[in-house]
Amino acid sequence: MDIKWIGQSGYIVDVDGIKLVIDPYLSDSIYKLQGLKRMFPIPLAIKDLHPDYIYCTHNHLDHFDPQTILNILSYFPLCKIIGPSSVIEHANKLNISIRNTILLNQCEQLSLGELKLTATPAIHTDPFSTGLIVEDKHHKVYFSGDTEYVPELAGLITKISDTKLDALFVCINGKLGNMNAENAAVFALALNPEMVIPNHYGMFTENTADPVYFAALCTSAGLKSKIMQINTSIKL
Repeated sequence: MDIKWIGQSGYIVDVDGIKLVIDPYLSDSIYKLQGLKRMFPIPLAIKDLHPDYIYCTHNHLDHFDPQTILNILSYFPLCKIIGPSSVIEHANKLNISIRNTILLNQCEQLSLGELKLTATPAIHTDPFSTGLIVEDKHHKVYFSGDTEYVPELAGLITKISDTKLDALFVCINGKLGNMNAENAAVFALALNPEMVIPNHYGMFTENTADPVYFAALCTSAGLKSKIMQINTSIKL
């Protein structure tokens, strides 16, 4: 399993030739609509993406960006958009064909060849928000998506996962309905994965956090953490 970070909560997961892209924000649409500038350039051209599936955890612009999604479909018309009800309803309003959408709400599962996806609960301003567990034959990783911290969430994820996670990708920005670094560290400790990777920082100056501080909290709790760089990968 190869996992590349493309900024914010966006990742490219590649398993045995199946390419799943999670929460891609590959435009400047938020600047045009809200005046928030990217802190780094768009990391790759959409024509170079070649996705089989796009998973959008919820219906917010930095996770489900119509400009990004429509551009992806213009290059790759067979690509499927997967997400909870809020995402699929927005896709329908954009006149995206139902042949290109797959509904996956909280606690539902979907098999995609060697990949299995499980949409997990998340507590966020979009009530349909999800996290995502991605697993192949050998590994299981969890992307928190956007979520507040509540103590019982870790128990729900542990029950759904059933086995130890190889990696946790967790939001740390502490604004707009997300847990902060301290809460994310507590959440990570409760899940006790092999590795913790922070995300949802470094995209907009108005909504960021310090990953080094988060990593230090993980170290003090006895957790292994890794700070990824844009357009770099980890292999599991």
